[in-house]
Amino acid sequence: MNDDFRGARVRPFRALVFDPAVAGDMQDLVAPPYDVIGPDYRDELASRNQWNVVGIDLPSIPYDTVAATIADWTAQGVLKRHDQPVMIAWTQEFDLPDGSHRTRKTIVAVVGAEPYATRVVRPHERTHAGPKEERLRLMNATKVQLSPVFGLYPDPAGEAWAAAAVSGEPDAVITDDDGTVHRLWTITDADRLAAIEQALAGRWILIADGHHRYETALAYQAERRAEDGGGADGDTDGNRAYDFVLMGLTSLDDDGLVVLPTHRVLKEWPAGAEEHLDVTPLDDSLDALEAALAAAPADQVAAGLVLPDRAMLLTVPREGATAAERLDLAVLERDLLVPALGGDQAHLAHEGLLSYTKDSRDAWDAVRSGRAAAALIVRHIPTEQVAAVAEEGGVMPQKSTYFFPKLLTGVAFQPLAD
Repeated sequence: MNDDFRGARVRPFRALVFDPAVAGDMQDLVAPPYDVIGPDYRDELASRNQWNVVGIDLPSIPYDTVAATIADWTAQGVLKRHDQPVMIAWTQEFDLPDGSHRTRKTIVAVVGAEPYATRVVRPHERTHAGPKEERLRLMNATKVQLSPVFGLYPDPAGEAWAAAAVSGEPDAVITDDDGTVHRLWTITDADRLAAIEQALAGRWILIADGHHRYETALAYQAERRAEDGGGADGDTDGNRAYDFVLMGLTSLDDDGLVVLPTHRVLKEWPAGAEEHLDVTPLDDSLDALEAALAAAPADQVAAGLVLPDRAMLLTVPREGATAAERLDLAVLERDLLVPALGGDQAHLAHEGLLSYTKDSRDAWDAVRSGRAAAALIVRHIPTEQVAAVAEEGGVMPQKSTYFFPKLLTGVAFQPLAD
């Protein structure tokens, strides 16, 4: 590692939070991240409580009015700000389709906003300008970070979570619409906060979810520094509220860290397009396909191909000069989709020829019902492969990772006015 690498600055913060005594049950106040909420679901969430977080994080009112709404909620006591810095310990218990039960452990804190070039905070996928512009407008209006970025850090010994020393009854328990049980503990003890901060000192952070939110925070930081006389490169002290980003932090080595696969559904499939790969015919059932995929060697690229009248396992040698080029989805794109359909996944999605689903049954049924010509059922990407791509400075193929479960919005907010 570069001798100049100083690692992430992780700090407690004076969180702005809902007061359940005024606002009601946290169950009815939180929501998934804004970018996975459709219009109908947004309306359903808003109907649960007049102060549900979608009212400010996915607003149906002008952004300037959102700022006034936050001020009004604070005046009413719906929102309250901690009078001392805190971190939040957060566990999420959930079941996977294979029947296994997991618990993921997360610490909510603020992290020094660093450009990607420093390698302190690392992306794993590309982003688009449009969503960042919208989120920046909202942040400029509210001067609050509303939704946490989900970050991963290396910690094989589990030092940071051990330092949190979680015990006793949680401050809140929430069961979300996916059935995940969230438990929250607010940490105020100065010694425990210092121990967490020390345990995370010098580590790098990989963004698992929330690239747009992180890059919006960087843009906001640059604007504020320019206004404060620090310039875009920032010769301010680096300790203002806008110099930090709200994050939920989970160890890359956490037993509960799960990356689910995202399957590909295709509107077109030329006859025989798969024949230049190694093809193993399978019994015509999703169970048989998934069993064959699970048994495929890890050193081979593998995917299940579903056609209207048959299913098969596709395998191909794992080749590529970089970790990103050796990923299953990268090889399948290069060796199968581009030759068969004439474009990469981004192009095919833009043309309406490719869509994505997290549910393998949905992909299977789309083909067998005639709504699609073919589907690729893929394996999940191990977290060590994600980390290897980030370590090399690469990015993942489009829609290649789905970290489950999502972090909820509404657990805590980060005010950006010092």
